[in-house]
Amino acid sequence: MPNRYGFITHIALLFLITLLARPVSAQDTTTHFTLTAPESSREGYFVVSLDQAPQPGMVLQQSSNPNFSVITAEFVWFGDFEKMTLTGFSNGDYYFRIAPSAEVASNSVAVKVRHYPAWQAYTLFFIGLALFSLLVVTIIVLHRTRSRESNRGPDD
Repeated sequence: MPNRYGFITHIALLFLITLLARPVSAQDTTTHFTLTAPESSREGYFVVSLDQAPQPGMVLQQSSNPNFSVITAEFVWFGDFEKMTLTGFSNGDYYFRIAPSAEVASNSVAVKVRHYPAWQAYTLFFIGLALFSLLVVTIIVLHRTRSRESNRGPDD
């Protein structure tokens, strides 16, 4: 039987060497993320995506101008999800990027929010209301007709 402790030692060393053997990048330690988002949204919500798993403590910045001179909101990127859904936006142009730091950099993305017109929403609502009312009236009329027929009996 071979030396069990020697075998375990060799496996442990091989495991440690594999884990610790990483390429050294002396020039650039910044992780570059690529943000993607839809160009436009008609509903006021959209999904912003990363090309890789986020780092803890990353912050998504929102601005109303492309040079980010004024940051209007910041969203903490939580968990290891590569997508974040943002909601509640009114009509306008919005710009997003990962907050720049020594460890993290990203591109910026622009999203135009243009909601559907109010007349279209009201028209669809009233069409749905009319169809629902027609369904309810049809059910009531057919129920009453069936009740009268069953109450008459076979002799009538």
